[in-house]
Amino acid sequence: MLAAPLHAELLATFQTTRGNVVVELQYDKAPQAVGNFITLSQGTRSRITANGAVTNAPLYVGEKFFRVVNGPAENPAFKIAQTGSGTGINSGGPGYVFRDEFDPALTHVPYVLSMANNGVHTNGSQIFFTGNGSILHLDNMHTIFGLVTDPASRTVIDDIIGAGNDATTINAVTISRTDPDAVAFDEFEQDLPECQPVPGHLEVIPATKADYLFNDPLKPGTVLQCYRSPDLTAWTRLGERYHGTGQIGFSSAMLDSATLPKAFYNLSMVTYPDALAPASFANRAMLLDIFGNQTLLLEFNASGTAGIATYSQEPGNPTAFQLNSYTGSAYAATLVIQSSNLGSLRIRAVLDGEKELHILGTHNVDQYNGLFWQAATSGGLTLTK
Repeated sequence: MLAAPLHAELLATFQTTRGNVVVELQYDKAPQAVGNFITLSQGTRSRITANGAVTNAPLYVGEKFFRVVNGPAENPAFKIAQTGSGTGINSGGPGYVFRDEFDPALTHVPYVLSMANNGVHTNGSQIFFTGNGSILHLDNMHTIFGLVTDPASRTVIDDIIGAGNDATTINAVTISRTDPDAVAFDEFEQDLPECQPVPGHLEVIPATKADYLFNDPLKPGTVLQCYRSPDLTAWTRLGERYHGTGQIGFSSAMLDSATLPKAFYNLSMVTYPDALAPASFANRAMLLDIFGNQTLLLEFNASGTAGIATYSQEPGNPTAFQLNSYTGSAYAATLVIQSSNLGSLRIRAVLDGEKELHILGTHNVDQYNGLFWQAATSGGLTLTK
């Protein structure tokens, strides 16, 4: 009998203290997730450490499976082994996120490799293997990017899950390609975020402010991150600032009020080539699908700080609104608007993609009742570019 031909594959081999796990990377169905994993594991993509420094050190090597769940009584099929935080705990990551990739052919059946996340479009570096049970409620919530098909590798995953938290270490990750399509896949051309230090210089006025002046303005779609330490040992994340699409970025940033007798700073920037959230809503229109079959149209003025709202049920009664606040990230935006007719509304938007002259996504609208924000409606969203 003739042997069947080998399946053409892009393979990742996890060499662990319990044996090897060979994964068939699904580069045609989840190219960003595969490109991200390859470059992080091989040290060819910059990332941001827990103290805010930019590094190219390979991720995953030396990491333990810090979160292992072995089929609790209330859900016996839920078996996973999670790793890739860079910190050994659940809170770590590469300092950036990238978008979800869902394919109907990939579901959370036994022995797949999937992205851990903290919500929509928040993939980073944390990953998990499923065990010998299906966990289908994770479908369309977590991006699957690898399949484990050979019995020996599946046995190793069973052993990792059976051993529990922090009992298995990854010693190495190797990548191999067995056909021209896999060779042709370019992990560097997947529109993933780019991390780098921020060229510039510090200007300090003691007890007043510490400013960082950039050599060049930040590019649109860039997040500035800042960490501070009094002694180069203990680091505190001061925060981040996003500059959206459509405008040249800012040229300086105030880091803090310079009250410490001595301080060190780590600054980094993450540029998102596929960022969607704008720097301003000036002259843009946002159409919200609300209450199932109704709409709310927000037409912003030339400054982007106010506009006219039109409710589809009362088209002849438009109302003025003010934009009280706006915070954005590459794939999300939160706006708070105030209107005499509508009251205070908080719009939490997730931006999924773009089509011709529009950005598309989903939203949740909350209304302030005088004491707290209360969920009001949700639905689709369209934003003009």
